[in-house]
Amino acid sequence: MIVKNEEELLPNCLNSIKDAVDEIIVVDTGSTDNTVTIAKEFKAKVYHHPWNDSFSEARNHCLNHASGDWILQIDADEELEQADIPKLRLAISDNRYNGIIIAIQSIIKDGLHTFYHPRIFRRGKGFYKDIIHEQTIIEGERLPTEIRLYHHGYNLDEKKMRIKWQRTTHLLKKQIAQNKHDGFAWFNLIRNYRIQDLFQDGINAGEEALKIMSPVPFSNHDKTDISLHHYVMIIYETANCYLYNEDYSKAEELCHFALSKLAESEIEPENIDIIFTLACIYLKEGDYRKAIDYFERFLLLREWYLKNINRISLMVDTMGYDYTAYNGLGICSGKLGHLQTAIDYLQKAIASNTKYLTPYKNLALCYLSEENLVEATNTLLRTITEGIADDEVLLHLGELYIKQEAYEKAIPYLEAHLKTCPENKDTLLNIARCYEKLGHWEAALVGYKSALGE
Repeated sequence: MIVKNEEELLPNCLNSIKDAVDEIIVVDTGSTDNTVTIAKEFKAKVYHHPWNDSFSEARNHCLNHASGDWILQIDADEELEQADIPKLRLAISDNRYNGIIIAIQSIIKDGLHTFYHPRIFRRGKGFYKDIIHEQTIIEGERLPTEIRLYHHGYNLDEKKMRIKWQRTTHLLKKQIAQNKHDGFAWFNLIRNYRIQDLFQDGINAGEEALKIMSPVPFSNHDKTDISLHHYVMIIYETANCYLYNEDYSKAEELCHFALSKLAESEIEPENIDIIFTLACIYLKEGDYRKAIDYFERFLLLREWYLKNINRISLMVDTMGYDYTAYNGLGICSGKLGHLQTAIDYLQKAIASNTKYLTPYKNLALCYLSEENLVEATNTLLRTITEGIADDEVLLHLGELYIKQEAYEKAIPYLEAHLKTCPENKDTLLNIARCYEKLGHWEAALVGYKSALGE
C-alpha cells in the first residue's frame, strides 16, 4: 500500500485484509494525520518515501520492501470481501499463473460499477508504469477470478472529490507534457473531465488528442498494439462527452469512425465500449429498435470478453454495465409497446445491480401502464429496503397509496418528500387531503392554510 492522510478509511481497509495476508507493507508519502499510527496498530511495516508526483514510482518503491511470494495491491479506500479470502488462497496455489485478475467494484451513486484488473501477482513478476492511473505490467499468464475488492474512492463528499479530481487533472497534464503521444494519459484526462460533468473540456481535450495521436495499424502478426486501442478509447470518451452534451450526431459519427478503424485492421471482436456507447446514443435519439440491436450486441460481446478476460491486457470500461444495458432494453421495449418484455428486462437490471435506482422507477412505470398499482408500489418499496430511494420515489409512493385509498400509509412518504422539497404545494395539498379523508380535520385545515400561504 502507498498512503497519505488516510486515517478515515484506512482502518476499514486494513481490517479487511488482516486475516488474508502474511505481511502488510505500507509506504507513507507524507501523512500529517494518524495514518502511520493506525497502520502500526495493524502491525504493518511502515516505510517513508517522498512523494514525487508519480503513483508508479511510489508503488514500485513499495514492492522493494515486500518479502512474500505474492503481492496484493490495495488502496486505503478499498476493502477485500471477506467471503472471498478462500478464493484468494486457492488462486495463488495455481502454479500456471503469475497474475490474478480480480473484480473491483466501485461504489458509485448508481450502485456498483465492476471492472476487472490484475491486483495480485508473484513478487518479481510485476511492476507499475505511468505516473497516474498506473498500469500493472505482469510477466506471464493471468488467472481471471471473481475475488471482490470494494472501492469507495468515488463515493466521497463533494469537497474531497473536487480535490481528488483537481490532483488527478494536474498529474495527467504533467504526464501529457512529458509525452504528448501518451494515449492512455489523454484517455484518462478526457474521462476525468467527463466524470466532473465538464463535457466541453472533455471534448476540447479529446479533439486535441485525436489531432496529435495517429493510430498505428495492427500488423498481421501483432494483435496487441496498444496505440490503436488507446486511440479508440480516446474516441470512446470524447464521444461520451458529446453524448452528455446532447450532440448525438457527433457522438455517433465518432463511434462509427472508431469501428471502421478497427475493421480496417481486422480487429475482432468489435470494441464493446464503442458498441455500448452507440446503444446509448440511439436510445437518446429515440431510435429504439436500433438501440435494442446494439444493447443486445453489447451483451453478447460481454459474454465473450468475460470468457476471454485472461487474454485481454488492455482496458475495457463497460464490462460491468450489463445492468445498464438491461435497463436500456427495458426502456426501448416499453417505448415500443412490449410491456412484458420491458418488465422482464427491468427485472434483470435490478437483479444484476440491486443498488441501481433507475430500473426500479422504470419498472414501476410499466406496472402503472398495466394499472397494477400493487406491483408498482412494491417495486418502489424495494428501493426503501435497499436504501436508495430519492425524493421522487417518496413522492410517487405517497401518490400510489392515495390512488389505493391507503391515506394513512401515504402520509409518511409525502411528509418525508416535503421535508426536502418544502416548496412543493401539491404535496402539501395531498397531505391535507389525506388527513381530511382520515377525519383529522384540524391537521387537514393546517395543511390547507399552509398551502394557501396563510
